[in-house]
Amino acid sequence: MLLRTQILALTCLFLGACSSDPGEPRPAREFSDPGFVTAGDVQLHYALTLTGDLPPAIAGSYDIVQRPNLALLTITLAPAAGAGTERLTALELDAQAITLMGERRALSLRRVNELGGPTYLATVTVRHREPITIEIRARTDTGGPEITARWTREFDLE
Repeated sequence: MLLRTQILALTCLFLGACSSDPGEPRPAREFSDPGFVTAGDVQLHYALTLTGDLPPAIAGSYDIVQRPNLALLTITLAPAAGAGTERLTALELDAQAITLMGERRALSLRRVNELGGPTYLATVTVRHREPITIEIRARTDTGGPEITARWTREFDLE
């Protein structure tokens, strides 16, 4: 009798859990990162943008394949006091993508020489509503400080 009662109770719990409407999923976290960090007299500017959000002409000019689950990491280094478009060359530059499970993957950065200085680009595969952390370390000269940036983004791909 006790076994039948336990089975009935578990069945009711299971049916109740299956029939409830989960409602709307929570919205993706709002992105409010400033997009730069400063160390000494150098600023490191960064952005992570879905390639599908780029105008096709711009994506094509950088040989970027536009896919719904692909983001473009853009990094530039500039003088902190400068208000112009001058960019600095990185002596050392490393970027990694860190998954929700803590797995690290080094990103293959590509230097693009533009008017005003270099821009560094890498593509990052992202998943729907799964947070991805980007970690960047840079140095512009041997005696200068190391500049680090670490932030987390989440994309709604639907």
